[in-house]
Order: sequence, then C-alpha cells, then structure tokens
Amino acid sequence: METPRYAWITDNYLNVLALNEALAAQHRPNRPPSKVAELWGESATCDLISGAHRCALEGRQIRLEVEALGQVLLFELEPLRSPAGDIVGTSGRARMAEPMESPIAAPEDPLVEEIAQIGSWRYEYSARALQPSLGLLRLLGLPPTGDLGDIRAFDHPEDRALVRAAIEASGDTYEVEHRIVRHDGEQRHVRERATTIRDAHGFSVARVGTMLDITAIKLRESWLRDLANVDTLTGLGNRRLLEERLGAAIMRSERFANSCAILFIDIDDFKGINDTYGHAVGDAYLVEFALRLARNVRASDTVTRLAGDEFVIVLEDLENERAAAEAAEKIAAVLRDPLAVGALKIEVRASIGLAVSPRDGESVKELLERADLAMYEAKRRGGAGVGIGGGQLLAKKVAAWSPRLIEGKVSSSKDRPRYGTQPNVSHSS
Repeated sequence: METPRYAWITDNYLNVLALNEALAAQHRPNRPPSKVAELWGESATCDLISGAHRCALEGRQIRLEVEALGQVLLFELEPLRSPAGDIVGTSGRARMAEPMESPIAAPEDPLVEEIAQIGSWRYEYSARALQPSLGLLRLLGLPPTGDLGDIRAFDHPEDRALVRAAIEASGDTYEVEHRIVRHDGEQRHVRERATTIRDAHGFSVARVGTMLDITAIKLRESWLRDLANVDTLTGLGNRRLLEERLGAAIMRSERFANSCAILFIDIDDFKGINDTYGHAVGDAYLVEFALRLARNVRASDTVTRLAGDEFVIVLEDLENERAAAEAAEKIAAVLRDPLAVGALKIEVRASIGLAVSPRDGESVKELLERADLAMYEAKRRGGAGVGIGGGQLLAKKVAAWSPRLIEGKVSSSKDRPRYGTQPNVSHSS
C-alpha cells in the first residue's frame, strides 16, 4: 500500500487555505478544520506542530517527526512566498516515517520548542527508557546534558493525585493541566499531553508526550478574575465578590449551624462632602473610609464597596446574633474618629444596617434588602447609628450634621488630592 502523503497551505495566521485529498479524507464526513493545529485531531503534539509552523513563518525550513492522526509522521514545513519574495504563509507536507528514520517524537530543530515554550519526550516500553527533548530539559530547569530521571518527580506535590488520576483514567491518551516544581525550585503551570503508540499487532511500544508552559496564561486568567471582583477606586471587593462571598457564607452557616451577617454602611451626606471640598477630596475620603473598614475586621470577613458611598461587610462564622451586633458596634465606634485626607481631617458619620442569617433571611437578596432597610431606618432617625433587622437601634441618633472640616483647609482646586472617579454614586447619599 502506498504511504499516504498529506499536503496543505496556510496563511500568516495559520488558517488553512488549501489541503490535498488525502488530508481532507481524514476528516470526512465533517469539513476539515480551519486552523492548522486542528487538522491533526487530538494529537498530544498539536502545540508542537503549531510552533513548527510559526518557525516556518520566520523563514526557516523545518523537519520534525511526531505522532499525529494515529501515525508517526515526518513533517516538512517551509515558508510560502509571494512573487515579490514576501512570506505570506506556510507550505507543509507529511508522510509516514520509514522504519530507518528516527523514532524520536521531537523536532530536530530545538528552536521550535523554544519558541513554542514546549518540551517533548518519548518512553520506550521495551527499553524502559525515557528520552527527553532539549525543550523539556529547559522547561524543567535541567542542563542540556542533565539526567531527567523520573518525569513524575517534577510534579507539584499537591497536584500528584490529579496527574495520577488523569493518567489512570485516560487509556491511550491523556491531557492534564498541573503545576511542576523545576530543578531550581521555581513553580510553573503546564499542560501535559501524551498518547500511546502501538505496533501492527496492537501492542503498546512507546508513549510520546509534550509539556507546554502555560504559566503566563494562568497568571493572566488569575489577574482577570481578580479584576472582575475588585472596585477600582478603593481596591475593595465589588458587588460581584460580595454576592459570591455572601452566598458561600450562608451555605457554610447552614452546614455548621452558626450565623453569618452583613453590615450595610452608607456615609451620611456624602454629597455634602463632594459639594464642600470637591470630587477629588471625595474620592480620597472614600479610599480612606475603605481602609478604615478593612483594618477593623477579621481576616475571615469581607469588605466590599457596593456603589458610590455604600459599603457592605460580610461577617462569617458567628456564634450567635449578639456577636453580629458587637461587630456592628465596633465598626460604628471606629468610624467616629475623623479621616485624614491629605492635609485635611474631616469628620466621619455613617449609618449602618445589620442583617443576620437565618433570622433576617436565608438568601443573598433577602439579607441585602433587610440590611438596606435597617440602614435607612438608622438614617431616618438621624444617621450615625446602627439599625438591625428588627427595626431596633443600637446607637442613639445625634444632632443634624453637615460635613465639618476639623483641621486644614482647601484653598483651591489645585490643592485637592487627585484620585479616580466615583462610579455609581448612590441615590441615598
């Protein structure tokens, strides 16, 4: 039987522009994929194939041997040039490797692995020998002549069970994302893929695999998750984080038969602060107010900015309702001292609404609504007080108030500290 030959052409973005009949037949009855890496199915080396194409786009001729489409294929890639000599894509060919050709599933040019941030290996069952590529040694922090030993020894201790489960459940092919600890102690995130090669009789003869460094991807994902949960002005959590943490706190309180609570805090007449001192001072005031709250809660509690001048504190693992009231009284006490905003010291007043689960509600929506009503009741009675879900006040109302400068002065707008803006200013200010 004639050895099948595959041929294809891509553009500069590795989109498949054309392919021959033999390669198209591998994907029938479906249409062939549009991306070159996807042409090779669930191969453990599709990242390596993509990296090789990127090398070809840089003007290099690449020759590598990898397992793809259930076969060991010899790939030959070169840049595709326009009549003017510009590189406009890649031209690729692949055929089944002959027995006399190298069986190592690794590129002959290690630059491919370096660009793709990938390493590869091949384990021969008969020889019980693991042959790593230079890219894998580099990824694991070993010198080019280093002894790899057991590749599983580099798995992060906390991820070893995860990797073992993926391998045991995989059959011929597995894929798993996990952490490794390099030879120098540095931790990296990797995506590992491997597949088993069988002979004509169906016996396993080798296993080939790749390890792709995805640390930068994981760091960006973490950064984006954090960004989605953070208020950009104060650095506190935002509504999204509040709902997530409060929902989890309610579930834990039900499970362990204790209580959780929220403090809904609204700065009294915050509009007066903006009108008197300007929005830059108002921003700075919010930042200092947020810091005051964050410094006076337990590590297990969560402080968030709901909107404008509204803040919510989630109190977890409370023994009883009285513990929640004591926490509210503590916050009310620490808010009595003036805030330093640059050279200014401005008096603080805030109304606080307390709602306790399960007494005042057993859902995020119910607790927020009850605490909001309790806060408004405290504000209606003069502000600077703590209202609880049952309508009782823990702090007495005080005389009518307007923003008062205790020390310093604001002589002109140029003297005001410059901060960000105040998004979503609450109607209750």
